[in-house]
Amino acid sequence: MYSKFSTLISPLNIENFFHHYYEKKYLHLSRNTPTYYDAILNTDDIDLFFQNKTLPSSHLRIVNNGEELPAYKWSHRNSSTADNDKLFVLFNQGNTLIINSGNSSILKLINYCADLERELQLRLQFNIYITPVNAQGFAPHYDDHDVFILQTTGTKRWRLYHSPIELPSQKQPHCKQKGKYELGEPSFEVELKPGDLLYIPRGLIHDAITTDTASVHITLGLHPNYWFELLREVADIAEDKAEFRRAVPHALMNEQYHQDFKAEFRQRLQALIDTLDVDELLTRKSEQYISNKRSEDQNRFKDSIQLNKLNLNTVLSRRENILFTLDK
Repeated sequence: MYSKFSTLISPLNIENFFHHYYEKKYLHLSRNTPTYYDAILNTDDIDLFFQNKTLPSSHLRIVNNGEELPAYKWSHRNSSTADNDKLFVLFNQGNTLIINSGNSSILKLINYCADLERELQLRLQFNIYITPVNAQGFAPHYDDHDVFILQTTGTKRWRLYHSPIELPSQKQPHCKQKGKYELGEPSFEVELKPGDLLYIPRGLIHDAITTDTASVHITLGLHPNYWFELLREVADIAEDKAEFRRAVPHALMNEQYHQDFKAEFRQRLQALIDTLDVDELLTRKSEQYISNKRSEDQNRFKDSIQLNKLNLNTVLSRRENILFTLDK
């Protein structure tokens, strides 16, 4: 069966990626195929995006050497709409333009994201980085989520360093403060060319610069459920049980009462864990993911204008990228 994720990491196979690289170490794939990502994004798509004269400022970010330019400096006066002329002036002055969540504003990315999310059943985000010649967007930093870098236009030189924090979450800082960690020498350097891919696990410090060509790349961010999030589901299950809805001891209660509470709490918590159904926890998270997804509108209009043709003999099928559950 055709798999978009298989194509994304080709020629590596899925089992190899998840066993050897996922959450563990970087992966670089050089393909020598400049048009490899054309079905996902090309310069025409970027051009069409910037032809919109009413771009919300929230769809964009402007950065240069780790510093972000406030939106009021490149938006229309007293407006939350980007001034496209200012954007291109800033770009030609060495600033990186970032299209936030391109999977919500560029049609090909919208459809690609929907298909890939259906395969992986986790939330994805596609940011597009447009960097002029001889420029750097962000200072060295690490991310709190794993990313795939898809180089679509031009070239960009990437440097990978080390991981000061193992598998960071949003609770840990993103290490974007200059000089927060000693970098040392890069552990890996590579110039990405169109069609190439670089996987960077969360926590690995990295930066990137352009030289004599402008660059466009997609940063595909993975946002799965983590183990600690399952513990939050355990707390939700505990709230349904009367014994866990009791108040903890207050300051006026004697020491013996506090000691008895700690012993009983450990006992009841252990009993809850012993009877825990991990499959139920995973199902709960899966149902939350499906319920939080926006309605999938691909081909919805074409279906709607043919509703009057439905009859008892009409054969129906669900759209391929629809996620669903069946209630027994």
